[in-house]
Amino acid sequence: MLTLKETPRPMGNMDLELEDRLRGKDREAFKEVYISYREEFLAFGRKYGVSRNELLDIYQEANIALYRNFAVKGKKLESGTVKTYLFGIGKFKIFDLLKERKRFKQADAVPEIPQIPDYHPEPSVEVRLLRKHFGSLGESCKKILKMFYYRGLAIAEIVEQGNYKDANTVKAQKSRCLKKLRESIKSRTGKNG
Repeated sequence: MLTLKETPRPMGNMDLELEDRLRGKDREAFKEVYISYREEFLAFGRKYGVSRNELLDIYQEANIALYRNFAVKGKKLESGTVKTYLFGIGKFKIFDLLKERKRFKQADAVPEIPQIPDYHPEPSVEVRLLRKHFGSLGESCKKILKMFYYRGLAIAEIVEQGNYKDANTVKAQKSRCLKKLRESIKSRTGKNG
């Protein structure tokens, strides 16, 4: 999976000034960000096979999230730039769209019967237990565990993308969900650990 690696925080006055203006709810700053990066984001998103109209919607949503995170929550970037932050939000929104498309295509697809059986080793007992018991978790637990373990998002990214109050809320929720998963597996298998 392609990721936007954030580089050490450049101490450019323009970046810091832009962040301050965004936190100060400066409409012109948000307009500058929107206009400055729009075409570059559309070019970036095209490589994922997403239409221009879908990319425009995603870019709009990413800018709304940027506004909410800076103007409402007072976001301060520890690394990267406003641009990489915006593109990171947009990238995950593109991935969410592609996952949604795949889910609908799979639901509509007629299953093919393979002519030559492929070798697929059986999943281990642990993997089968995890799949079974993960499915019994609530949607909020599934969401946070997928974001952390499957998508590899950092706690700070989960706070932003999941609309959580703060990092402590995410950590506590993740901890509770893991505890539920462990207890579910223990109670149904009699295993300790």
